Amino acid sequence: MSTKRLLGTPAAILVLGGGLLGLTACGSDNNSGTSGANAPSAGSIPCGTGALTGAGSTFQKNIQLQWIKDYTGACSGAQVNYNGTGSGAGIQSFTDNQVDFAGSDSVMKPDEQSKANTRCGSGNAAIEYPVTAGAIIFTYNLPGVASLKLSPATLSGIFQGTIKTWNDPKIVADNPGVSLPSIPVQPVHRSDSSGSTDITSNFLDKTAGGDWKLGTGKELQWPGGQAAKGSDGVTAAVKSAAGGITYVEQSFAKANSLPEAQVKNGAGEFVSATGQSVGAALASAQTSESAGSVIVKADYATKAAGAYPVSAVSYVITCNKGNKAGPALKAYLTYATGKGQSSAEALGFAPLPDAIASKVQPVVAAIG
Repeated sequence: MSTKRLLGTPAAILVLGGGLLGLTACGSDNNSGTSGANAPSAGSIPCGTGALTGAGSTFQKNIQLQWIKDYTGACSGAQVNYNGTGSGAGIQSFTDNQVDFAGSDSVMKPDEQSKANTRCGSGNAAIEYPVTAGAIIFTYNLPGVASLKLSPATLSGIFQGTIKTWNDPKIVADNPGVSLPSIPVQPVHRSDSSGSTDITSNFLDKTAGGDWKLGTGKELQWPGGQAAKGSDGVTAAVKSAAGGITYVEQSFAKANSLPEAQVKNGAGEFVSATGQSVGAALASAQTSESAGSVIVKADYATKAAGAYPVSAVSYVITCNKGNKAGPALKAYLTYATGKGQSSAEALGFAPLPDAIASKVQPVVAAIG
């Protein structure tokens, strides 16, 4: 069972994420990018030179794309690529020395840490630290239903296949007065090793009152439903199927004009994912520093008023020393965790809160 750790201080703005595609300084169908208002000018940031590659978390895709666009626009000698392959694949690519950095929504398990340390070389270590944070939402395709409320126990039944139609008594109980159709529920889950799956399974494991039987982790043995690869894939599957529902980073629901369910928190409130509600959820999280890493852990069952419970952080993994492109990597991540945070709000992400940024930035500054 993997342990999910999340951001430990209030986020000032809503946090979102995700995507899947290799990126360069170019744009994307999912994210047209922000205007030049937040883009750095040449000479305004320390620029690295040479090529960098990253892979992993689809959560990070949209903001990584913006960072790459702005950073390489200001730094003519820099080339950066990020491939949203999923957290598990990103960690594997890093371990196999195929990329300079990995993105992951889950902290490495002990065996992953050991292998990553070996990749970094004798005397060095693989380290992980948050670069952005956000909400995992439940988006659905239910004709005639513009507003939906779902409790953890109901979500558990939906994704385990025990709730089979949208007018099931458990869904009706969550939504008094709402006319729900009798069409089949079509749950969609990630087919790849996914931090979003890890976040969602840990949330349900902690909050569904023992109803959740599938365990936790980046990959689960799903009893049925449809599988799709990446955040793009699960969103497309729901958009094309009446009755579909999936868990995904909020930017994908918005980009596809799909609605988002309110989720019941530990205080008994049904709450939408907003900047305020994500911040309220993350206020009770714990932050720790260990062996050069910055680790955060959230309370999914928080009873904080107005908290959206399925809130998450996304990490970057690098070597502390011994990075083959050390100066270029440090320069890019210095921008991403510093001035690059000004791009977050316009994209639907959140700047790292000062309490977290103040711990992350010295870690980045020490990269070699």
